[in-house]
Amino acid sequence: MFKVLSALYRTGLLTPVGLWRLLEAVATTGVNPMALLHIAAKLHPDRIAVSDDRQQLSYLELWHRTESLAIGLYSDYGIRRGQKVAIACCDHSAAIMSILAASRLGAHVFLLNPGMTADQARALHQRLRIDFFVYDEQLVPVFLEPAMRNLSLPAYHPSDNSIDRISSSPPRRNTRLGRVPGGSITVMSGGTTGSPKTASRKPSLATFLPPFCALLVQVQLAKYRTVYIATPIYHGFGLASLFIGVVLGVTMYVSRRFDVVHACRLIEQNQVEVVTLVPLMLQRMIQNDSESLKTLQCVIVGGAPLSPALVQETHDRIGPKLFNMYGTSEAGVCIIATPEMLQQKPDAIGRPIAGVRARISNTSNTDVGVGETGRLCIRSVWTINRKDWVETGDIAYRDKDGDLFLCGRVDDMIVSGGENVYPIELENVLVQHPDIDSCGVVGVADSEFGQRLKAVIKVRNGKTIDESTLREWLKPRVARHQMPAIVEFRDELPYTALGKLNKKALV
Repeated sequence: MFKVLSALYRTGLLTPVGLWRLLEAVATTGVNPMALLHIAAKLHPDRIAVSDDRQQLSYLELWHRTESLAIGLYSDYGIRRGQKVAIACCDHSAAIMSILAASRLGAHVFLLNPGMTADQARALHQRLRIDFFVYDEQLVPVFLEPAMRNLSLPAYHPSDNSIDRISSSPPRRNTRLGRVPGGSITVMSGGTTGSPKTASRKPSLATFLPPFCALLVQVQLAKYRTVYIATPIYHGFGLASLFIGVVLGVTMYVSRRFDVVHACRLIEQNQVEVVTLVPLMLQRMIQNDSESLKTLQCVIVGGAPLSPALVQETHDRIGPKLFNMYGTSEAGVCIIATPEMLQQKPDAIGRPIAGVRARISNTSNTDVGVGETGRLCIRSVWTINRKDWVETGDIAYRDKDGDLFLCGRVDDMIVSGGENVYPIELENVLVQHPDIDSCGVVGVADSEFGQRLKAVIKVRNGKTIDESTLREWLKPRVARHQMPAIVEFRDELPYTALGKLNKKALV
């Protein structure tokens, strides 16, 4: 408890001034994410809040512009408490202001992938019954349709009304927004294909403080002043990074698109201390220019499995600065592996943070013993339904120290010749090969064994590997039932917009 109180004091929140600003913020806006921005604007008015591809805004400027936007959406577009506002935007200041302003009005916010197709946008409109859309320019054709035009606004536009234009206008003096409880914020737990599931969470101190305090203590985030949020804000990991950045009053760098050269240059030129990203982004940055990452003091990865090979490469190139965050759209951040743990156990996902319980159960819903695999379930005070166990969809086991390890997804496991086989185990071996850049392993039908593994491999630039040599290298490292029946080499592997390997495209 002392560590938590000490960390909160260092943020300025647990000081007399900080507590006064907290009460003032809640009295002004109600309990919603805008209260976080109100506090930061009072404590750090001149500090740069957001730096994107277009502009920089201080915390005070971000507060004023977001409040103007909320008033404009209320007065001119009729956004009210309980309505549904969908935001389909990349990472930029207009998207951030839209999230905060809609929440300020008590609307239910839905964060959508801006890479979705026109048909997907229409389907989500019908399925979710969205009242209003905020969108980026790539979705302009969808919202030029008469049925969609009157219930939408672009984030930016050179001449017509837009989120950026409304937020830049002086607020109407005759319109005042009172205290409004924040609506839910929903992220979509799927990619740009199919019918993604929704995972909603209503902002409250009870759901925000426990994981925030755990991160303050274990990651020591209060020490830093700059963060590059490389993950999409429409994803749960990116959204959590945004809210934590606002609470801490740090300067947050964001970009519309992740480009590895730009990302490395951004970190180096701005002396960025913290970066939040998915493993694929980290791998690309380290391979591109690890020297540019020397200013980083804390590297936080999440959103996809982290391979032991990448853990080792990160440690070798930039030092023991890597934190692995495990979470789900439904449960949020719930398990952390620290640099110290990853040095000893590079394949661990970590231990549950304070306020989280984890169990590993079999198909009969009975807890399994140490070293036995089973379904990983999570329960915490901030899960969507805190009384229920949330099934993560992952297979895991716990070692004698209580540390957790993933074996893959429930639907990834195959049965080959009577043996349970987990593709991630072969993936973790393959990426240790010095000439392999990345790989994906999936199950395929086999007439003799029922199912066998198929390995799809991308070789490092300038390197070559033939299948027979690779199989000889694998023999002493994997069991017979783990040896792939098919080895396929590709120039590129398919990834979702969130940086997860798209295994459906490998089968």
